[in-house]
Amino acid sequence: MGRDGAGRTRVLAGPAVGGTVAVLVAAVCLRPALTAVGPVLELIGADTGLSNTMLGLLSALPLLAFAAVSPLVSGPVRRLGIERTVVAALAVLAVGAMLRLLPGLPALFAGTIAAGAGIAVGNVLIPVVVRRDNPARIPLMTGLYSATMGTAAALASGVSLPLSQLPGGWRWSLGVWALPAAAAALVWTRRRPGPVSTSTR
Repeated sequence: MGRDGAGRTRVLAGPAVGGTVAVLVAAVCLRPALTAVGPVLELIGADTGLSNTMLGLLSALPLLAFAAVSPLVSGPVRRLGIERTVVAALAVLAVGAMLRLLPGLPALFAGTIAAGAGIAVGNVLIPVVVRRDNPARIPLMTGLYSATMGTAAALASGVSLPLSQLPGGWRWSLGVWALPAAAAALVWTRRRPGPVSTSTR
């Protein structure tokens, strides 16, 4: 806070910029763990022996996680507040991505479910934060959020196959997205908590 020449209290721009950055770094994380899978699905099948049916299930697991987790988000928000719930969701997303680095089908499926659950929470809460913190510029912030999310999704899809050619193969191309999720979680730990709300609409 500060005062202008007439002595009126005004809000400095710093916190608003920080809030925008937090929203955008979260947006970067909410699609790559999903869109990185499709380009390497054939490699996953060849390496693991999964049938087409099981590969289809692997692709569908995040959507199933969305349906299961999204209605439950208000519970953690009541206990923790939105910011801490987002931190937890990004941490779960990062852990899920890291699990997909490990050998074995259980780690692959568990990591995919965890990543989907973390994304589901972010899908619900980040738009709530945008509306809560930017009431005068909701269209602008929603556009920036959506554009960032779409760009990250396209980038992940585009680089997934090239990354699979590096040591570590397709597991590396899926697991690397733990890094931005972990970084985003750290950014959100620095945000000042907003009002605790039981509504995620």
